[in-house]
Amino acid sequence: MDWIELGVSLCYVVLGAVILMIAKFVNDLLTPYPLDEELTVRDNPAIGLSLTGYYAGVMIIFLGASTGTEGDLLNLDRLLPELGVVAAYALGGIALLNLGRKLLDRLVLRQFSIYQELVRDRNVGTGAVLCGAYIATALILAGGIYGEIPPESAFAGAWTGPLTALCYFVAGQVTLVLFSFFYQWITRYDIHVEIEKDNPAAGVAFGGNMVALGILLLKASAHHFESFSASLTEYASLAAVGFVALFLLRELVDHALLPRTRIAHEIAVDRNLGVAWIESVVAIGMASILFFML
Repeated sequence: MDWIELGVSLCYVVLGAVILMIAKFVNDLLTPYPLDEELTVRDNPAIGLSLTGYYAGVMIIFLGASTGTEGDLLNLDRLLPELGVVAAYALGGIALLNLGRKLLDRLVLRQFSIYQELVRDRNVGTGAVLCGAYIATALILAGGIYGEIPPESAFAGAWTGPLTALCYFVAGQVTLVLFSFFYQWITRYDIHVEIEKDNPAAGVAFGGNMVALGILLLKASAHHFESFSASLTEYASLAAVGFVALFLLRELVDHALLPRTRIAHEIAVDRNLGVAWIESVVAIGMASILFFML
């Protein structure tokens, strides 16, 4: 690595730090309770988990925008325009992450108030679901940004890149809502009841599965855009594969990795965080394998 490459890398590091500060400002502005007080004065672990997912999501989107640039970044004449494009995508991603939180409150964790669970009850399970949803949403968005329409495509134009990322965001939110119904269907306990009862294991398992689904959907959204019909068909196909794969992996954990017990009992009755982490890690690991193999 020569000095020019090092300087370019440092420019991206500085831009990433600035984007994180902007993300914090926007989140503080749109959150109806003091985040700093909840995190550092009340030591609220639920807020800590949700913020972890939020900041991780911001960095995932930033990486998607940074690695998706087409130009020669060692050409200093192109560096500032490329940094501007990355910053614009990252700022748009911040806005969409915050919108995704509102949709999660209304459509995924629809049986109770996220605000009350995070602030009043310090509910770690709710924080874990938010963390997983932020990361899953960011993975889908990062893929949409990275795989934007190539300049030579007939669909290329000034607004087609952002429009493609926005379409994947909408598709991702619809998929996460559908997955919340699917996950409830394959789960032998009521996830909303358990999370509202301050069961952290239920939230960790659900949030981990959303991250695993996000990894698979990253595979679909990261391909260069060809047409809306072709790209969305591939996206829907991989989403269906993800639903089936996560169901089969849950059965694998239930019957092969934990043969003397059942996940439902360990999570709903014993509130066993260890089992929840095992379910999450297996799902994320297998989704990562599928990401590289498909």
